[in-house]
Amino acid sequence: MVNFVRKLFCLCLLPFNFLFSQNLTNFEIVDSLINSIVDEISSQFSSEKIKVQSNLQDKLIENRILNSLLKRFIVFFDDDVDDIVRLDAFQSKIYYIAEQTGFLKRSRLKREVEINLYCSVIKSGRLIWSDSLRRKFSDYINPDEIEKIEDKNFKFTRGEFIEKSSSLRKFFEGFLVVSSIGIAIYLLFILRK
Repeated sequence: MVNFVRKLFCLCLLPFNFLFSQNLTNFEIVDSLINSIVDEISSQFSSEKIKVQSNLQDKLIENRILNSLLKRFIVFFDDDVDDIVRLDAFQSKIYYIAEQTGFLKRSRLKREVEINLYCSVIKSGRLIWSDSLRRKFSDYINPDEIEKIEDKNFKFTRGEFIEKSSSLRKFFEGFLVVSSIGIAIYLLFILRK
């Protein structure tokens, strides 16, 4: 009986858990995507010692990548090590796309986060692997949560709004173009006579 009461209590509290849960910040998402990319880079090495050469402009992103590499390797910057990771370029994009959902047309935003890291792996002076690694993440947020998930101090955590055109608008635009062409052809034949 006690187990039944416990389970019933947990089931009653479950909806409140989703109500008070918070979304991940853009910084946390970018950091998680960077860790995923470093996992893929790590699969290219068999030794524990690597050298890192970086051309990245954003030092915070560079430090996040280095911290993730330090969890897996012993990282050198000046020593003569055969395995080298070269970080060439990093780009992040965050978009908010407005959507209307539900019977009452409640507005929410689809958040899309994408990062690209161009890097190379060099072993014993030979280029082994070079690629642009891309990771994406998307979820839904409420419009009033934007201030909580963005960090004003870091430019790469700020997103931009994209207006999504509705299917009714596309239909109307298509109808307008087709009818304009039809009227132009009709007038051409009428004026020719």
